[in-house]
Amino acid sequence: MKNRRHIALGLTAILLASAAAMPANAKPAKWKHQPQKVQSQRIDTRFAPSPQTLPRWAQRKISASEAKSIARKRAGGGEVVDISRNGNTYRVRVIRKDGRVVDVLIDATTGRVK
Repeated sequence: MKNRRHIALGLTAILLASAAAMPANAKPAKWKHQPQKVQSQRIDTRFAPSPQTLPRWAQRKISASEAKSIARKRAGGGEVVDISRNGNTYRVRVIRKDGRVVDVLIDATTGRVK
């Protein structure tokens, strides 16, 4: 068993030494397919999706008034004091009837409360 191990280690050492002894200026083999430069292409608008082909959730965003009504329902009634939109989120500030201030975050695409 030890003899086999010694033989395997010796062969490995010979292979590593021969790989290290290869000339540094040896060129690698040529690839069959050389990389080509990518040319920029213009997008043909005939193939762009039209609003009729997009799903309803992708083509519709809720309005600020819809966000207000969603926030009022979520807060349990009250008066909307402030509404702002940051990216894809409406932040609606509602003062409830008991005087508590509630901030409701609403997704501008789906209308879901975050």
